[in-house]
Amino acid sequence: MALLTLIFIGFGLNACQTSEDNSTPSAAQQGIINPAWVVQHTDTTTNYIGLFAVDENIVWASGSGGVVTRTTDGGESWTSSVVDGASSLAFRDIHAFNESTAYVLSIGNGTDSRIYQTDDAGMSWNLVFENQDENSFFDCLSFWDEDRGIAFSDSYEGEFRLIRTLDGGASWSDVPDDQLPDAHPGEGAFASSGTCLVTRAGGLGWFSTGASGIDTRVIRTADYGVTWEAAPTPIESGSGSAGIFTLSFLDDEMGVAMGGDYSARDSLLLNTALTMDGGASWTTGGQSTIRGSIFGVSYVPGSPSPTLIAVAPTGSDISTDNGASWTSFSTDDFWSVAGISPTAVWAAGPGRLARLQSGPASDVSSSESSASDASSSE
Repeated sequence: MALLTLIFIGFGLNACQTSEDNSTPSAAQQGIINPAWVVQHTDTTTNYIGLFAVDENIVWASGSGGVVTRTTDGGESWTSSVVDGASSLAFRDIHAFNESTAYVLSIGNGTDSRIYQTDDAGMSWNLVFENQDENSFFDCLSFWDEDRGIAFSDSYEGEFRLIRTLDGGASWSDVPDDQLPDAHPGEGAFASSGTCLVTRAGGLGWFSTGASGIDTRVIRTADYGVTWEAAPTPIESGSGSAGIFTLSFLDDEMGVAMGGDYSARDSLLLNTALTMDGGASWTTGGQSTIRGSIFGVSYVPGSPSPTLIAVAPTGSDISTDNGASWTSFSTDDFWSVAGISPTAVWAAGPGRLARLQSGPASDVSSSESSASDASSSE
């Protein structure tokens, strides 16, 4: 919305006084119309889950088998590799800064939870963190800048575990327990898309919870993870398989939390919560059409109205009114989504990476009918 406002201001009074304007709105001005996923890369041996879009050309993805895949041309071509010593690991989250530097997180108890870093476009990877606590299971990571980052583990015996780095991953330290709210029994997060933890510039950060059988919460920081405060959300957590699965923020104030119950694929639960005050409070949003649980959600910056794309193994939804209402546009299986602009949105799922295409119905091909695959592996 801010982008559209600036465009009109830039035209000034002359544009306002013009009675006839035959110019064609740009794709950003039009927003997303008749969306459909178009598969760009397939790899049937990899379950892609981690996804990070740096800009409209550079996108990183990660998945099972220690695989990391990258494009620098908007998805026209993709290059894949396996991180040395990590072929048995599942990389559920990835965070990148440019075409060369990225961090990837693997999940699992004990030493299966690891963080690797590359600064040479994935040609080599450094192991910068290996969990030694059998009671920790890391779900998500995120960075504020190239020095400061954070990773989140499920709780154990009433305490969450978060680790921070202030030196680009060279060292990590635990956030003291007394700076975090106590955890409910069993309370944790879901590593379904690597988006249970998100950060924004200026030290803002949020992580979401579920699986407690009690309630769901979003826990936030405004000082680079030093201190944290919790806020309840209306999303239900009636079992260990239910709760919040994914977060996204359009700016410092406007955000969304989505979830459900992954063990009940046919269920249609209250699955959307919204905040307009940076996560201090949450209200019920519109019911997504997705059954089971939403695994990933992303705002689409630069859209003419607050636009969201949500994905799950059971399909994809779009909202153009900040989550008040939703429309289904795909039944394809995707786990994570990342949006940079209305013309640059990607999704990751079992065996494939796709880019969102929009426009008149006659110009859009579905991912199921897409025959092109401009992928490469090494």
